[in-house]
Amino acid sequence: MKNRDNSMNSYQTEEIDYPDLETYKRNLNELSDFDFSNSTYREIYDKFHDLALTLPMLGAKLKTVDGINGHKLYRARLSKTIAKEEDLSIIQTFSFPLSTFCKTNQRANIKHKSVFYCADEAFPAIKECGIQDDEEGYLSVWEMAGNRDLKYATCLPLELPNKNGWAEYGIYHHDFLIKEQSALNKTLLNHKVALRNFITYKFMNEKPPYFLSSMLANEYMYENGVDLIMYPSAKTFQEYTNFAIHPNVVQTQLKCNKIYKFKVIKQDKEQVRIKFISIGHITNDKIEWKKPTDKDGTELGFRKLK
Repeated sequence: MKNRDNSMNSYQTEEIDYPDLETYKRNLNELSDFDFSNSTYREIYDKFHDLALTLPMLGAKLKTVDGINGHKLYRARLSKTIAKEEDLSIIQTFSFPLSTFCKTNQRANIKHKSVFYCADEAFPAIKECGIQDDEEGYLSVWEMAGNRDLKYATCLPLELPNKNGWAEYGIYHHDFLIKEQSALNKTLLNHKVALRNFITYKFMNEKPPYFLSSMLANEYMYENGVDLIMYPSAKTFQEYTNFAIHPNVVQTQLKCNKIYKFKVIKQDKEQVRIKFISIGHITNDKIEWKKPTDKDGTELGFRKLK
């Protein structure tokens, strides 16, 4: 993976009094099953550290210059979620939401904190926004245009479908953990693997209101300087990868290329039929809305139906 800088990998043995492995696994199971319905953020944080003991840094750095720059990311937003005071002529409307609109936890953000959600392809971005047949939405296309390396946390598990283009990151960091922890303190290896598996499972499978994954994401991005988090797309059976990116990174390291207003005609688990309504072209940082042409959409991987 030429876009990764190994110097940021961090799996260090900490001065923590770990219990035996079976007790630790029971603690993680207790944490997984705990009812946080009436818990504050601080109580969730404390319970995590009481039972999991530590927040591991599961990542490295992505090189932008001579690396990932030019890579496309896709964000979809339902038309009905756009408030009347939001301006369709401003790129911000199709970027990360303002914190005042973040009224509930999502998988990678706590309420009142914003992140930029996107995916590695157009299809998972559309599926992930929760759109239904006959509903309209906006799909914005973004390009990595960074001037510094980006610190990431990968919440990708060891095993993902071969179709997932980022699967090697999950494999690499699993193997790296085994190698480094074995050299540092092999007696804690299985503890660290169990914790990594716990975190990747929560990012794939936790249900709303995402008490643990939202807290973990907030700690990574807002408290530990992580620029972005990778995790599998649950709506596409982990065949694609989602990204949660810190808002400041979006403003300085990404640029919006184009916006598609679309309507979903019909969708199933593996396909979606959409109709383009209008196309927002970005010129001098302004959005110019135009009628779609026959060529629009081909760059997204969609094919025109007769």
